[in-house]
Amino acid sequence: MRPLRLTMQAFGAYAREETIDFTELGQERIFVISGKTGAGKSTIFDAMTFALFGKANTNDREGFSVRSHFAKAEDLTEVRLEFLLRGTRYLIRRVPQQDVPKQRGEGMTTVTAKAELYELDGETEKLLASSVRDVGTKMAEIMQLTVDQFRQILMIPQGEFRELLVAESKEKEAILQRLARTHFYQAIEERLWQAQKEQEEQVRQLRAKTANVTRMVFDEETLSGKTAQDIAQLFVTRIETEEEAGAVLQEQVAIAKEKAGIAAKNVTLAEEKMAEWAQLAELRLDKEKLERETAQILQEKEHIVWAKKAGAIIDQDALCLRLKQQLDEAELESQQAIAHLRDCEEALDVAAREMTQQKELESSYQGWLKEQEQLQIMEEKVNRALEVQQTITRENGRKQAVAQDLERLVINEKRVAERAEQLAKTRQHVHETQLKQATLKQKRAELQQQETLFAAEIKKKQQKQTLETALKQLETSITIAEQEAEEAEQLFSKLEQDWQQEQAAQLALTLVDGEACPVCGALEHPMTATHTLSVSKEALDAAKEQFSLKKEALASLVMQQSQQKWQIEQLIFEVDVDGLEKLHQDCAAELQQLAEQQAELDVFLQKAADIEEQITANKTEAEAISGQQKELQSAYEEVQKTVATAETTHALLLEDVPEPLRNATQFFERQQVLSAQIQAFETKQQMVETAYNHAKEQHVKATSSKDITEKAAQKATEALATQRQVFKNIMMENGFADYATYRQAILSAEVLADKEAYVQAYEQKYHFVTERLKESEARLEGAEKPDLPQLQQQSATAGQAYHEQTEQAIAQKETIRKLQTLAEQFQTTLAETKQAEEAYADVGYLADMARGKNDRRLTFERYVLATFLDTILLRANGRLKKMTNGRFQLIRKKEKSKGNVQSGLELEVYDEYTGLERHVKTLSGGESFKTSLALALALAEVVQEMSGGISLETMFIDEGFGTLDPESLDMAVECLLETQQSGRLVGIISHVPELKERISSRLEVTATNHGSTTKFHTQGQLTEIEVRT
Repeated sequence: MRPLRLTMQAFGAYAREETIDFTELGQERIFVISGKTGAGKSTIFDAMTFALFGKANTNDREGFSVRSHFAKAEDLTEVRLEFLLRGTRYLIRRVPQQDVPKQRGEGMTTVTAKAELYELDGETEKLLASSVRDVGTKMAEIMQLTVDQFRQILMIPQGEFRELLVAESKEKEAILQRLARTHFYQAIEERLWQAQKEQEEQVRQLRAKTANVTRMVFDEETLSGKTAQDIAQLFVTRIETEEEAGAVLQEQVAIAKEKAGIAAKNVTLAEEKMAEWAQLAELRLDKEKLERETAQILQEKEHIVWAKKAGAIIDQDALCLRLKQQLDEAELESQQAIAHLRDCEEALDVAAREMTQQKELESSYQGWLKEQEQLQIMEEKVNRALEVQQTITRENGRKQAVAQDLERLVINEKRVAERAEQLAKTRQHVHETQLKQATLKQKRAELQQQETLFAAEIKKKQQKQTLETALKQLETSITIAEQEAEEAEQLFSKLEQDWQQEQAAQLALTLVDGEACPVCGALEHPMTATHTLSVSKEALDAAKEQFSLKKEALASLVMQQSQQKWQIEQLIFEVDVDGLEKLHQDCAAELQQLAEQQAELDVFLQKAADIEEQITANKTEAEAISGQQKELQSAYEEVQKTVATAETTHALLLEDVPEPLRNATQFFERQQVLSAQIQAFETKQQMVETAYNHAKEQHVKATSSKDITEKAAQKATEALATQRQVFKNIMMENGFADYATYRQAILSAEVLADKEAYVQAYEQKYHFVTERLKESEARLEGAEKPDLPQLQQQSATAGQAYHEQTEQAIAQKETIRKLQTLAEQFQTTLAETKQAEEAYADVGYLADMARGKNDRRLTFERYVLATFLDTILLRANGRLKKMTNGRFQLIRKKEKSKGNVQSGLELEVYDEYTGLERHVKTLSGGESFKTSLALALALAEVVQEMSGGISLETMFIDEGFGTLDPESLDMAVECLLETQQSGRLVGIISHVPELKERISSRLEVTATNHGSTTKFHTQGQLTEIEVRT
């Protein structure tokens, strides 16, 4: 990642928009950032880190507000960074959450955090992400570094330069994993471990399957002590035994089948004989039932005879019924015609009366027509008078408006005069305030310097108190840790002694007189070892592990104690700390008071900034008011003349119009009333004439219809009387006494056919039953009934015996089949288990080796990381030897760590003066800085050469050079200058004058009472970047 352009607004020490263009460096690849303490040098690094990751560059600044205290309330805090990464230009913009003034009303409102990421191609911007979460995800994808790793290897803040050097093995592993991209090797470890688990599970399942197969056949007692070959033979023997039992069962089934067949045949013969006896009894019952129905059959025959006679005269009866229906319909139509004639007569009378009433209104109708004609003549004058009236109203309104404008101008004239007097006083006050503001700014700048010094000293005092408290806690923890380590050592020693004695006792149990002892070689064993206590190897290993952990914890605490003491010694106070808090509070309070006064003056001056412009504008307004007064007075007089002329014209136009109709509204309303009355009369006249003519026509039709219906009713009466007499004569001839007897005898054709079929079926069934009864009595004469229940019981007993024998034979066959299947499964799973166990042994060995279960406790991935680290150390040592005159050399600790802790990435330093290796944490401040610098430069160089997914084209260093002596400083600078050959950009924050002299390019940060500004100084030219908004 290489920064191209950084823009900060209201961020930290920078109040306005400040842009740092790194492209101004040209071919320069190393520069110094210089400026006074508190000017905002580290803020540049904070802004870059905040833009990339949304966090400041140092841990102790995570909670502080990045908003500038110099910024105006309406200016938003934001950071924009344009940078180059792997040949692609990006632009990222971030706005943190902040409080800003409300646009309407008073108070503050909260602006939520925002972020945007663009890919730049010439002048084109392609949006990649537009929310804080999406930008964070996308930046993690393209940067491939966390903010903590970024701080450790690319942008190293104050006090954290040595973090990568002294980081624990786990922390180094996380950094190197991303840089060396070793996730592939970690995936191999995980895949081998997963394969081991899968293979182990397969072996377990196969063993369980084999055990389940054998337990399905044999009990635990039978299987006890048996080998796989013995169990296979048990299967063979068991199958042979079951097959012999199956053959015996097949013979028994054949015998039972023969007995069951004979018994079933006897039952069948008995059932046939019993069926004949049952049929005889049923025929006797049927005959008795038929004989009881004889009387009913005779009645049905008689009914059939009378029904046939009634059927002969039914047509004549139907004719009479039709004629009667026709007569009823004719009489009904006659009655309806008479009623309709009465309705028509009434309607004709009503229409005649309405005609008379309409003729009486004829004279009024003629009067309305005449009045309408006169109003049409007056309409034009009324319309013209209406237009003139509208003109009068409009001009009167205009006249009133002009009068109001004149009154308003008088008020404005007075207001402008008063304002001119007030502006003169304000001009004098502004001059006095500007003098007072200059005095306040000078005093405030002096107090700010004093307050910064007090704050720094208080922070040192707080750090010392914190460290001293932590040191006391460490001393207490060391005492406890020493006691716990001693107890763990005693427990481990005792368990180790008991375990050795137990091992000796176990070995003694295997000794045989005359055979050599595997330990001493003696042939006689007069006194063998005995031991009653039982100590497992796991318990011994656990005690040993606990002892190692306690020792390591104690050593770690002692190391922390040494570091704490060293840090306390490094704290040097420039001011007497007694009463420092009181001085700092007084200074802060006075600063706050001055700030409030300054703010009040700023507000006043800001409001009065345009006083001269206001005075000029006020004078111009007064002149404009005087001119407007003259124009409005002339317009008022002209409107008065127009109104007078219009009123004269209006009176002349309405002179011939009657007084009640001179109002235009009343005139047009009268016209509408007349039109409505005339229209209503004409419409009613037409409706009345139409109704009268229609009533006359309907009366004529109703009279004709009445005569026709009366004649039809008389004709239907005569025809009915004639046909009724014919029906009576035919009914008497067929023997019916009256009409009711005739109606009872009538049957429909279907019912008559059903009765005849019923009688015929009865006669046929009676004949059939009588003949069958004679045959059955003759066949069973002298025969006896068989004992069917006894025969059925004998057959059921024989069938049950056959069924049971058959089921036993089938079950025996199934038992033999299952045994054969289980024997085959046993052999198959036995072979599969052996194959799986062999595969498990191979995969398990590889998985254990790859996951660190080896003599070095080194995983496959960590082995690759160690190789990567060795490459970095090789490059780092070249620079470190140069900076330390060959005294120090970084080496990777290769010895196995104590306990189960993984090793391989710890760093030590070899000291040529002592010839010994020691931990890097024991280096002094200057030694640590030189070692960390060499390591950081080598890391960037190696990663860049790998051309992987991570780009380390830039490095920023915040302080640290002040700990070096002049000679070491020269060597460190030489190493940094050499990095220019690789094209890497290096930025350094430092107060060391020699560093500024050796490095020609520098970024000067200047603090002012309005916020800081930046300026680039490069060799041969001066480039100033001051972007103000």
